Amino acid sequence: MSRPDPPFYVGRTRPGVLGWTRVGLTAAMSVIMLVLGRSASTTIPPLLAVLIAAVIALMALWSWSRLWTRFIVDEHGVTVSRGGFWPQRPWPLADFRTVQLREIPSSSLGVTVGPLGRPAGRVMVGEPGERRVVAGRPVRTPEDVQARYRMQVSAPGTMVEIIGRGQTHYLLSPVDPERTALAIDQAIRARR
Repeated sequence: MSRPDPPFYVGRTRPGVLGWTRVGLTAAMSVIMLVLGRSASTTIPPLLAVLIAAVIALMALWSWSRLWTRFIVDEHGVTVSRGGFWPQRPWPLADFRTVQLREIPSSSLGVTVGPLGRPAGRVMVGEPGERRVVAGRPVRTPEDVQARYRMQVSAPGTMVEIIGRGQTHYLLSPVDPERTALAIDQAIRARR
């Protein structure tokens, strides 16, 4: 059997309800600060209120950029770009052992992964029943209760889990998890 060509797949992550709520509340706080600064009965100087509103608006933009991303799967691995334009350090293909699909419902997302948009952290490993096979690869579960992951999680649901060769694993919540997992599988097979 011949080795496949490396893929060039472009995918996206989009915020779920929780992510949009966080971005929306932060933006609303910015508007409230502007309104308070414009009202004559407040003790906040107008310039200070505008500065505080600008900082809060930048926080909303930062939250949005960490949840609304574009990523590329190619012969180098997975490169996530925050906001679709700011590339981060790639997830190296040489570290990928296998890929599988993992279901994380919204009821356990915060406990399992932690805050949305976090680039790395310790993730609850969960049960083997949460995982599904991709392209006939065996399903693997890290041995510890928690494991170190690099991640781009923006919404609950079906995620792509990449088990690493070392101590670090990877978790991604793309818009199209099946196509993303197949592209990562193709990249792993093309490297071997």
